[in-house]
Amino acid sequence: MNSTPYQKINTPLIAASLGLTAGVFVLDLVLPWGVAVAMLYAIPLLLTSKEMPRRFTLGLAAGASCLTVLGFLMSSRSPELWLAAANRSLSLVTIWVTAILVILNKRTTQGQRDQEAQLRLLLEQLPAFLWVADTNLTITYAQGRRISALGLTPEGIVGTTVPEYFPLEPTSIPFTTHLRALQGDPGSYVATLKERTLRAYVEPMRDPNGVITGCIGIALDITEQKQLEEQREGLIGELRNALAQIKTLRGLLPICAACKKIRDDGGYWTQIEQYIRTHSEAEFTHGICPECAQKLYPDLAPSHGSGST
Repeated sequence: MNSTPYQKINTPLIAASLGLTAGVFVLDLVLPWGVAVAMLYAIPLLLTSKEMPRRFTLGLAAGASCLTVLGFLMSSRSPELWLAAANRSLSLVTIWVTAILVILNKRTTQGQRDQEAQLRLLLEQLPAFLWVADTNLTITYAQGRRISALGLTPEGIVGTTVPEYFPLEPTSIPFTTHLRALQGDPGSYVATLKERTLRAYVEPMRDPNGVITGCIGIALDITEQKQLEEQREGLIGELRNALAQIKTLRGLLPICAACKKIRDDGGYWTQIEQYIRTHSEAEFTHGICPECAQKLYPDLAPSHGSGST
């Protein structure tokens, strides 16, 4: 498991803190009791607020307290005892108040660093592409897991401009969407970048006073979704073509009682074969039935009574 910065041991800082503590103790022995030199123990305690374990701060505060009491006992001069005791008591309060403040500051700083680490991890694993641009459309921040899918890196994107990735023509929707966002009008667009289809949303970015300082955008990779939609549209087109080729005759057909022609939708009379061929998939092959053969070709058609005695 990776250790936090406060779990790491900074040897030079420890040596400096212990050296200052020893120096304050020596100074406390030299100066009279009436001077609250022991308050200077707060200085090495403040040094432990950076990159030092919390237990070291507590240990140093306990050691400074012991040295404060020891300095009171070892001092050879004797002014008014009440003043010396008051100074020592004030020094002990200063030592422990400083130690508590340092520990609380460590907790707050550690919490902020943990939140920043979690936010950074979240942004790095975000299945999207997040960017921030200033009023000149220069990208100042970029993050997101989809950046690598585009063959880019956050470091390579920062410092570039939005027009470098999209055309500058007035008809360029991505470019004009960013311009509108700088004017306070959010928008969205679909664009292709590095052979990937992106759906982007751009919003104006404002400072605490409401002044627009740039724009912030997030893009989702919809390449696979776009491909599925195209496949679905292609399938729907094929089905429509297949349905268009299927023709079925329905309803009442106006047919001539004499010649058997059929009147079409335009009012024209056509042969029944032509009408059915046009409005269906049927084709005709012509022959002649026995009754018609008897009427049209009586010499060739066999008589109904042939073969009987």
